[in-house]
Amino acid sequence: MLKADVENRTGRVPESPRLGRHIVLAARLGANATVLREVLAAEARVQIEPPTIEAVSVAIAQDAALVVLTEEVLTNEDLAKQLGDRISAQPSWSDIPVIILLSDCQRFGDCLALLGQTTHQRSILLLELPLKRVTFATAVQASLQNRKRQYALRDTLSQLQESNKALENFSYTAAHELRNPLGVAKTSFDLLARTSLDPKQQKLVDMGQRTTARMNQLIAALLQYSKIQTAADELTAVDMTTVVHEAVDGLQVLIAQSHADIQWGTLPTIRGNRQLLIQLISNLIKNAIVHNTTAEVPRVVISAQPASAVGPNIQFGAQLGTEAGSRPTEQFVVQPITQSDSQQANQDGLPVLSAKGRWFFFVADNGPGIAPEIQTEIFNMFNRAGKSRAEGSGIGLALCQRVAQQHKTTIGVTSEAGSGSTFYFDLDGVEDDG
Repeated sequence: MLKADVENRTGRVPESPRLGRHIVLAARLGANATVLREVLAAEARVQIEPPTIEAVSVAIAQDAALVVLTEEVLTNEDLAKQLGDRISAQPSWSDIPVIILLSDCQRFGDCLALLGQTTHQRSILLLELPLKRVTFATAVQASLQNRKRQYALRDTLSQLQESNKALENFSYTAAHELRNPLGVAKTSFDLLARTSLDPKQQKLVDMGQRTTARMNQLIAALLQYSKIQTAADELTAVDMTTVVHEAVDGLQVLIAQSHADIQWGTLPTIRGNRQLLIQLISNLIKNAIVHNTTAEVPRVVISAQPASAVGPNIQFGAQLGTEAGSRPTEQFVVQPITQSDSQQANQDGLPVLSAKGRWFFFVADNGPGIAPEIQTEIFNMFNRAGKSRAEGSGIGLALCQRVAQQHKTTIGVTSEAGSGSTFYFDLDGVEDDG
């Protein structure tokens, strides 16, 4: 027992390396509180607070190493819920250890309510008083070791964020600074092209113009990539049908030159960043057209399916139309092989659009396809699928992945060489006001 144990023992639990963070002891003053403090002080600096929800909230906000509280903080189920809410609202790296000391389990029911309500059940330890000093010390040490690993994770995440920010700033600065000398080179080649040149000189000038044009395209793509950032409060209701319209309008020259056929149906309204999603769709369409070296008429079909209609293994078959130049279609031509038994369907057997829950979006093409062994590489910067010689910056799919990450989702592809490709990503739907 903690009180009797300290009175009968003269030794101390061996000290472990002291943590940089403090321990919050939320308990009423008394003999047990004194003993508790002695045990905790062997591990870290102890801060004594009254047993309240506010004390626990402050401990979480201050990244405390451990919270030890007595059951007085849980006088009813409502307070247990409040405490659970505070514990759940921690940063992603944090799962602060909480030890609750019960006297004869008088508040056990409230503790069960707390465990059932919070998302951090594994961090909460219930101990019944009285208990032996060594038992309490062991529980404290185990909790602090767990917290120490969390601090290491936090520091690693912070370093990665700083590193990523530094790389983004570098890429932006480097790309921006390269524009001035590149502009001078481009102007020089353009002036030379207007002079009288022999065939060999003209060939070199033409090569210089093509190279500077490509470098300018690459720098513009780098600048665009480095600017892709969005915050949660920048996500609004976005009509994906309008997004596709705008993306296609911006690609009219490329579409006309390649005689491509772009098809899409009525798409749901989702929660996202409108401009970033236009970039995402635009790059996927452009990628499908530019790298399509096999079909006489490049065809791209954009569709959507509710997440409930998509099986755990995403496998799709693109049923693309055969007539070139077709206008947007209401038919969703990309269908999941595995569909939910509860999926609603219209008279054509296609899912009924309902802007609720989560949605998968698909961009399918009739191009040469992508071999399975390189599908994980195509989203890397400056990577080109296979041995494609198509013009481009090599950043398009990396940009798509960056946009997906800003929306807390991922982008993937399913494809086989010679059978076209289907790129897919998922987004949160918005409730239909109608």
